[in-house]
Amino acid sequence: MKELRFNEKVLLKPQRSLYIPLNEGIYKLKIKVYQGRIRINHGVYTPDGGTWLDSSSGRKAHYDFKAGDTSYITIDIKTSFNKTDRLNVVVPSLFHSSEFCIDICT
Repeated sequence: MKELRFNEKVLLKPQRSLYIPLNEGIYKLKIKVYQGRIRINHGVYTPDGGTWLDSSSGRKAHYDFKAGDTSYITIDIKTSFNKTDRLNVVVPSLFHSSEFCIDICT
């Protein structure tokens, strides 16, 4: 999976995804969507399947955004079973690309 580059406009094709590289910690992200829709998924590692799934600890797992949105979200990246949580951004549409920019606020 390709990595997102912060503070750069990205054009992502339908049903594609990008990994959002973050280390453990609390981050405030600014998301601006120029075209289409995107979803940010927050996955927590589970050893049962050896993959990252939705959190069962009450943390929000999905954030949806559409064209024209400029939003700020606070994400708490933790470690489970020695694996850091993963964030990825996907285009949920089957037919339409999305253009967006994600940046870390300081």
